Amino acid sequence: MDSKSSERFLNIHATARVQSSSSYSSEVVIFQNYHEEILLQDKRSGSVFESLGSYPDHLLEGSTLSLDVDNFTPAYIFRRLAKELNDYDLSWDITRRIFPESQRRDLPQDKPLFITVLVESTRKLYFQREEMCAICLDDFESKPVCILPCCFHQFHRECICEWIDRRGHDSCPLCRHPVQ
Repeated sequence: MDSKSSERFLNIHATARVQSSSSYSSEVVIFQNYHEEILLQDKRSGSVFESLGSYPDHLLEGSTLSLDVDNFTPAYIFRRLAKELNDYDLSWDITRRIFPESQRRDLPQDKPLFITVLVESTRKLYFQREEMCAICLDDFESKPVCILPCCFHQFHRECICEWIDRRGHDSCPLCRHPVQ
C-alpha cells in the first residue's frame, strides 16, 4: 500500500507554578512526544474511513529540554528556544504558550516560576485502501480484511493466515517485508 500523503499536527500545553523557595531562577521544562496515526483513505473519493491506530513515531524520539530563564519577555523566550530547538515555527508556537502562562494574575511576579510545556506532535499518514486481495484476487467486500503492521499491505484474513501458517512463509506476499 502506498502512502498518499502525511501531515503533522501540534498540540502544545503550558502550565506555570511558583518555583520552590530554594531556587533563585525560573525554569522552563519542555517534554516532546512524537506519534504517528495511520489512516485509510478510499481510493475513489479520498475520504478517510478508518483509523488503524496511533503509535510512537519510529522516525523521531521524544525528548526533554530544561532551560533556566532570566525573564519571560516573548523576544527572550523565543531566542532561547530557537537556539536550542533549531526550529523557528515550533519555537514561536511554544513562546506563544509560555508568555501568557508566565503572566497569570494568580502567580506572584516577584518569585521564580517553574513552567512545564508538553508538546504532542502527531504525524498523520494517509494510505489508500486496496480494492482486492493480492493473494486470491477477490474484492475486499466479500471477506474480513487483515492489514500487516510491518508494511500496511491488505489481504483477506483467511488468505494471509494460510500464506503464513500453512505455507510457512514469514514475509509479506507483496513486498517480502518480514512479518513479526
